[in-house]
Amino acid sequence: MATIHILYHSVKGHTERMAETIAEGVQTVGGCSSRLIRVEDAMRQHVTGCQGLILGCPTYMGNVSASMKTFMDTVLSPIWLDGGIPGTVGSAFTSSGTLHGDKEFALLAMLVTMFQLGMTLVSLPPTIIRENQHLGYSHGVGVTTMNRQPGMISTEELAVARRLGKRVAEVTRQIHG
Repeated sequence: MATIHILYHSVKGHTERMAETIAEGVQTVGGCSSRLIRVEDAMRQHVTGCQGLILGCPTYMGNVSASMKTFMDTVLSPIWLDGGIPGTVGSAFTSSGTLHGDKEFALLAMLVTMFQLGMTLVSLPPTIIRENQHLGYSHGVGVTTMNRQPGMISTEELAVARRLGKRVAEVTRQIHG
């Protein structure tokens, strides 16, 4: 059984809802299971004890949240010093309050960290991105939460998040069986 951990930080519930939906996508792939872990609770074994790792947080000022950055510096950096986690499949997701919100920079911050760990990164297929141009990026999923109630995300955005979970699970299963 391939295990995919979804480590996330959420303040208003939007990123948490995305994480839950990504986990649903993982569960649609036979031979894969998912586990949701808040970055505030994440430890080394949550990163080294899985075959797939998906990181997510809100975008603040064009970057990852302080909680995600603290996690990357205190948990992931020591793993890098020990040789990383080559072969672990990874991806990322984010939300921001404005239409653009510089979400791609938060995604890239998480992805660059995963690259440094030697991970195999997975993106959405181009067809998903073309069909949902305002919802997906070639390097992860980003949603806009402006003027929405806590945790409220559109059906279309949730479908893209679910597809990311499924895609990561498919690749993880191909690599790890």
